Order: sequence, then C-alpha cells, then structure tokens
Amino acid sequence: MSVSPPVLELAAPPSLAVELLRAAVARRPARPGEVPRLEVRLRHFTPDPRQLVLYREVCGFPADGHLPLPFPQVLAAPLHLVLLNRPEFPYRLLGMIHVRNHIRQYRRLAEGASLSVLAWVEGQREVRQGRELDLHTQVEEGGAVVWSAVTTMLRRLPGTGERSREERPAGSTAPASEEDALFANSRPAPWTVPEDTGRRYARASGDYNPIHLHALTARPFGFPRAIAHGMWTVGRCVAELGEAADAPALILTSNFRRPLLLPSRVVFQTAAQRDGTVAYRVKSEDGQPHVVGQLTPGT
Repeated sequence: MSVSPPVLELAAPPSLAVELLRAAVARRPARPGEVPRLEVRLRHFTPDPRQLVLYREVCGFPADGHLPLPFPQVLAAPLHLVLLNRPEFPYRLLGMIHVRNHIRQYRRLAEGASLSVLAWVEGQREVRQGRELDLHTQVEEGGAVVWSAVTTMLRRLPGTGERSREERPAGSTAPASEEDALFANSRPAPWTVPEDTGRRYARASGDYNPIHLHALTARPFGFPRAIAHGMWTVGRCVAELGEAADAPALILTSNFRRPLLLPSRVVFQTAAQRDGTVAYRVKSEDGQPHVVGQLTPGT
C-alpha cells in the first residue's frame, strides 16, 4: 500500500513565473503513471492589493471592497503549479489543457481578508482525448471554508485524437441546437479583445505562459497568434454580469471550448432563467463558442 507524500506547507505565496520556469525544464517519464494524492497549503496571507488593482482593471471589475468571484482562482494558481511540479506527479505541466472550472463561493470576501488556501490533486480518469484530473481548492477564513473550486485539466496522450469541431467536452450537456435556442432572445454584446490582453492579464495573475504573450512565443506551441487566458475570459464575463455576481453565495461553472486568439472580435451573450441562474457564453464572429457557462445562486 503506497503512502501519500506529506502536505507541503508554504510560508509565503510561491511565484507563478518561477513555477512556470520549473515546468519548462522538467523531465517526466514518457509513459503515463498514477497520480497520487498531493497537497499543498498556504496559511494566513492577505491578497496583494496591487495585484487586485491590476486584476480589476484588466477584467473590468469595480473597486467595491470585495474580492471578485473568480479572483481566488488567481491566488490558487501558483499552488496548483507547485502540485503539478512535484516529482511524484507523472506528467509534464506544459501541454496540459484547462477544460472546465467549477467555483463555489459561500460568502463574499473582503479585499483585506486573511486567508488560508489548501489545494490537492488525486487520481485521474480516461477520456477520449487522454487523461483528465481535478485540482481541488479550498479557501478558508477564520477556520471556515468560504470559497472552493474544481479545476479540470486534460493531458493528451500519444494515440488520442484531437477534439473535432463538433465534439463537446465532458461536462457539457446541451446539444448545440439547444444551446443556441437558450441564447436566441439575448442581446449580443460585441467585445473587441486587444492584442495585449494576454500580457495585461499576465501582469495581474503572474501567468507568463508564452502562449498568452506574443504571436512569436505562441507559434512554437501550434498557435498562429497568442491566445487569451481562459480565466481572463471567465473574469471578463463575470464582470459583465454585474449585480448577479454580487450575491453572497454563488456557483460559477465554465466550459472552455476553443482558444480565443488575440486580437479578436467576439460576442458576449447571457440568458436569464427562472431559478435565478444566468447562462453566458463568448463566441467568435463566425458563431464558434470559446467559453460557455452559468452563474447560479448558492445557499
């Protein structure tokens, strides 16, 4: 019976840029292995107010004294990389794809709150494209869980096919025709997404992955231009939802369909439902969706 490594206790937030550099030079076995339970904890820290200012500016959130709903994901991202850079983790971090995100906020967090974060990963599952695994995050204040998330990552393996344009990722329920019908009565809001969006979000998040910065640094990874961070797109959507995202308890789900190239012109759509849920999506001018999700009142 294998024994899981002990919880890694951190005294200060790690540098996401440093963890990305570690990932770039990491070596992993060619064959997939098991994913043991790996945990990392950061206790009693306060979010950097300068980082919060940059995040609000690039995503469009007002300065209202609270952390925006998706912002703790930015705080947790360096811890996720610490986990995936552990020698016990069997895959290289570079090349892993963020396919889904599920956030639950139990109450709004004041911007000066003292927080503790626990993140862990354990196990994986086979899917058509390779292997999926879930990164779990819990944010605590005063010993109580106030925010949690499940970040689903995909690792494509040799012999697995690329996802077709029609194929939908796991966790997506409605066929395209039903999805289009859901948004049929919405008023599309055009967005112009500038070329420097990836660099601006990198300064706010610390995520300097080269695929987000410039066309020249994205091309070696198979992209004709830089692509927007998926969580920037989610943050921008939540900011556009306005008062609906100000409720104390919320559940936010996001499915990432395809990369958003920079620069781009896209359309943002919402659809309100009777139970208070607001569905949202961002699609390209030719109708292909980039992100589809919903914001639901919690309890």
